[in-house]
Amino acid sequence: MSEEEKRPSETLSEELIERIKNLIKEGNKKELKSIIDSMKPADVADLIEHLDSEERMFIFKILEPEGAGEVLVEIEPPIQESIIEKMDDESLSEIVESLDSDDAVDLVSHLPEERAKQIIESVEKDVSEEIKKLLPYPEDTAGGIMALEFVAVKADATIKDAIEEIKKKKDEIEDLYNIWVVDNEGKLVGAVSVIDLLLEPPEKKIKEIMNRDIVYVDVYTDQEEVAKLFKKYDLISIPVVDEEKRLVGRITYDDIIDVIEEEVDEDMELMAGIVDQEIAETSPFKISKARLPWLIVSFIGELISAMVIHRFESSIQKVIALSFFFPIIMALGGATSQQAAIIVVRGLATGDISVLSLGKRVLLEIKSSLIIGITLGIMLGTVVSLWLSNLHLGIVVACALIIVILIAGFIGTSIPIALYRVNIDPAYATGPFVSTTNDILGLFIYLSFVTWFLSTHYV
Repeated sequence: MSEEEKRPSETLSEELIERIKNLIKEGNKKELKSIIDSMKPADVADLIEHLDSEERMFIFKILEPEGAGEVLVEIEPPIQESIIEKMDDESLSEIVESLDSDDAVDLVSHLPEERAKQIIESVEKDVSEEIKKLLPYPEDTAGGIMALEFVAVKADATIKDAIEEIKKKKDEIEDLYNIWVVDNEGKLVGAVSVIDLLLEPPEKKIKEIMNRDIVYVDVYTDQEEVAKLFKKYDLISIPVVDEEKRLVGRITYDDIIDVIEEEVDEDMELMAGIVDQEIAETSPFKISKARLPWLIVSFIGELISAMVIHRFESSIQKVIALSFFFPIIMALGGATSQQAAIIVVRGLATGDISVLSLGKRVLLEIKSSLIIGITLGIMLGTVVSLWLSNLHLGIVVACALIIVILIAGFIGTSIPIALYRVNIDPAYATGPFVSTTNDILGLFIYLSFVTWFLSTHYV
């Protein structure tokens, strides 16, 4: 059944999942295959993620290698890994042979070294050579996400020649938007859209209609930079060249959607203080291992906060009600810093905040923090004045909060920018690190102000 004939994606229901489970228990492969064949690979992957280990393997055993491969690449990494572990090498080799080069490499690169070597040796020679070409490139570079399936012609070729070349490769290339033009040494010199090939006379030379002003990347360009180019120039595909500008592959928009999702997930995890935890992870030990590092940092930071409070113990004892406002000071400072940091990190990641505008961004966030600080400071100062019947103490607390929020905004903005300047992922600046820093500074500033006030009014 063709992709177009398959039913549109629909939300998995408990009834459908239960039906699938019952069919598996009954061993009804015929009806199961009928249901699975009517679904798109992404929907089958979603279904499989709701099944237990044995049920997943039952589904995979009734899939053809090509269908199993299309489903496997859509499954979340932890579940994908558990399925691959239970497959024999022959079945896995058949799946690898059915995949595009970039997807095949993704699967093989995550296998244990010995098994990866066995799979590479067991697949067909042309597939093996493609995998060997792509494996050396880091997975987060253009070379790591590119596919080797593309159509290229010489500039002196005719449109008829180009169409014949497309026909030759129709079985290995699914989504073709452009054909690339190369010189006699294989170096990229231009591009022609498939639409242009259909509109021009067959005898016309490619060099007469090709676009020479093309956007391309080299194999070591970071995948995040590639994503920015797709967004900036509204690209559907982009050619990849080596150090000598020889055409070696292409990246299409569907690969970039995966990259964007991966980068967003990574940034969100880092902001939350989570290191290398997949959403679909089911091992409590792996989840704990991913979350503990930053929580330990946070634990140490909060111990320092406790020491700050202890340092100002005498001030707190004089007016015990002042301790009631600790959570407000820390929460507002932390929230302000997180808001600024998240905006800056996201802007740097998407390219919406450029290197040239970093200084303006810092100034903008400081001005915004000042407005926020004054507004919240007046509100808190009013509450303190009325609660403790002390206008002067209310003013002191308000001033403390204004300064805390101002500094928090500066920290949340400047740390990601500083890390970006030294080529460190700005996402590391957020999460527990920024929150803890603001807790310590917030308490210190607040209690310093209060101590000063008490020393001048209660001595």
